[in-house]
Amino acid sequence: MRNPIGISLLVLAWIAVLSGCGEEASPCGQGKDGVPVIIPDSSQLETFWVGALGVDELQIVGSGASHDTLVQANFNDFTDYRVRLAPSLVFSEACLVYTGQPEVTGTIAPLGVEQVVFRGLAGGDLTLAPDAFGHIDTELLAGRGFLAPEVAIEVTSGAGETDFPALSEIIPAPEAPQLEGLDGQPGEGLASGLSLGIDVNRAAPLRVTWRAEGADYVEVKIMPGAGSATPYAKLRCVTFDDGCLEIPGAALGHLALDSATNFRFRLERHNFVLHSVQEGGAVKAAALIDVSSSVEGVVLR
Repeated sequence: MRNPIGISLLVLAWIAVLSGCGEEASPCGQGKDGVPVIIPDSSQLETFWVGALGVDELQIVGSGASHDTLVQANFNDFTDYRVRLAPSLVFSEACLVYTGQPEVTGTIAPLGVEQVVFRGLAGGDLTLAPDAFGHIDTELLAGRGFLAPEVAIEVTSGAGETDFPALSEIIPAPEAPQLEGLDGQPGEGLASGLSLGIDVNRAAPLRVTWRAEGADYVEVKIMPGAGSATPYAKLRCVTFDDGCLEIPGAALGHLALDSATNFRFRLERHNFVLHSVQEGGAVKAAALIDVSSSVEGVVLR
C-alpha cells in the first residue's frame, strides 16, 4: 500500500528518525549498523511552512506483481497542527518496531503554488498543478519512472501572503535496489514467499544484503500482512546504502506477536534534499525532496 507523502504525519516522522547522528560502519552487525545524517543542520527546518515533493518507485515481486512510480507534491502550513509520533521500541541504532499509531490534532492549511514541474522522468516533463481548493493530485506512472540520472524539480509560485516560495532543485535518481541475500537465502527468493523465521523465540539476527550504490539512505521494512491484528506494528530500519544490515532477532520476536500469517518485506533506496528558504534572518519555508526506488514481496513466518 502506498501513502501519499501528503504529508501530515510523515514529515515529522522523517525529521525524528533521519535527523539523528550516526557514523558509517561496515560490515554490518551489532554496533556497526549506523544511521546516516540526512539533515546536518536541523535549524533549517524551524518553520511551519513545509513542502514535500517525491518520486516513489515501487516494484512488487511474486504474487500480485506490479511496478509503478508515484509522483507527488504537497505544500502546507502546519502552524495549527500537531503530531505525537507513534510509540515504538528501539532494538538497535538502525531498527525499531512501532507499537501504536500516531496521534494528530489540529488542521493543516494548504499553501499556494502555481505548478510543479518534474524533469528527467519516463515520458518526459511532468507538471502537477493545484485544483481550485489548492489540492495537488498525485500522478502514477507505469513501470520505472526514472529516465535520466537526475531529477530536476521546479516550483513556480506567486507572491501572495500564503504562497509557498518558488524553488528549483536537482536530485540524483536512485538505482533500483538489488536484493542479494535475506537471512542466508538468495535475494531472488523474495518473489517466491520465502520464510524469514519470524518467531517469538528468535535470538539470531536477520542479515539483509543488497548491491550497495551509496544513496543517501536505505530503509528496510517488515509489515504484518494477512490476518494481522496490529497492522501498524511494522519494523523499520534506516541505515547506510553500504549493502548490509542486521535486524536484531528480538525485533523479529516482537513482530511475531502479531497474528499475521505472512508479512510484507520492503527494501527502499532513497536520495534526499532539504531546500530551506530564508527571509529576514529566519527560515520562512522548507521543502523536503525525496526520490526513492523500492522492491517488495510477501514473506512467511
